[in-house]
Amino acid sequence: MAGRFRGPIQGITPRRLIGGVIPLAVVLVAGAGPALAQAPGAAPAPQPPPFSEPAEKFARRPLVETLPPPPSRDGPPPQEPTPPKWPGHPLGAVGQEPPPLSPPPPAVNPPASAYPPPPPVAGGPVPSLSAQGAPPAPAAHEPVVDPQADRVLLLPTATTHPAGTFYVSNYELVIFQAGYAFTDATQISLTAIPAPSESLTILDVSVKSSLYRGGLVRAAGIGSVSGAAGKDVGLQLVGRAGGVVQVCTARRCDSSLSLSSNVLFAGALLIMVNGAGGIWRMSEHVSVLAELATMVPVGSQGGQFNGAALGGGVRLHYAHWGFDFGAMHALDSTADVSTIPFVAMTWRP
Repeated sequence: MAGRFRGPIQGITPRRLIGGVIPLAVVLVAGAGPALAQAPGAAPAPQPPPFSEPAEKFARRPLVETLPPPPSRDGPPPQEPTPPKWPGHPLGAVGQEPPPLSPPPPAVNPPASAYPPPPPVAGGPVPSLSAQGAPPAPAAHEPVVDPQADRVLLLPTATTHPAGTFYVSNYELVIFQAGYAFTDATQISLTAIPAPSESLTILDVSVKSSLYRGGLVRAAGIGSVSGAAGKDVGLQLVGRAGGVVQVCTARRCDSSLSLSSNVLFAGALLIMVNGAGGIWRMSEHVSVLAELATMVPVGSQGGQFNGAALGGGVRLHYAHWGFDFGAMHALDSTADVSTIPFVAMTWRP
């Protein structure tokens, strides 16, 4: 059936359809518009609604720029937190020190002194619990308490005066002595015994220098020149040399025992003078003195120059003045008077 009607349908239908439709389409397109527009009384053709954008599903809000609130005028502006100074430090903490990495070493106590401290000076500062500075360093040379601490009665000790000290002494009211300390270890003295009736003066110049000062032991060397000067004899001098060792009972050497030896050189004559003396401190201003001196010639010459003397007494000592009161006794003496009083005085500024 399809084969029989296929040819006549395809050949007739297109041509007749095209020929009838084309004239009708031209008339409608060309004449329908003016006829509708010019027809009197005719209703206007409906117009499409004006175009408007479709409404959004979600209304958009206008963008408003957000700014931080202005700072308050009642107080200071807020401060930003301070960054931490080290790891683990709390944020914003100010004025704190970092924790120590290790505990500090224990304080080392200074070694205890081998000698007790000196007694307080009258009128000195009163100890208190208030904070004070570090104590001054101890002086290399211990201060000499007694103005006449460089001797016992007549025998020397190993103690010397402080540097710059000038002192004056008098023995038995007729023997005059002046001395000066160049350093803490060296001093010089000049002794004069005027004899107006003989028109001469006995002189002695001595230099004493400290050789050792440590702990409780002191040692010093002594060199002297002695002689006589007068109108008839001129100037006659002899030399002396010796030494002294002093053992103290305390560091200030208020009490001590001294051993000394001197050799007198008078040409071929040699005379040795040995002695031992002691000073015992009884109180702040009082000491007891004792000494023994012997004179022995060296060699066959000068056998007549020998003897011994024993002396003792009491010493009063202050800051600038010192007084010795005692007696000297000659041993194995044939003289009528074998014991004589002894008085000495020393002053230093």
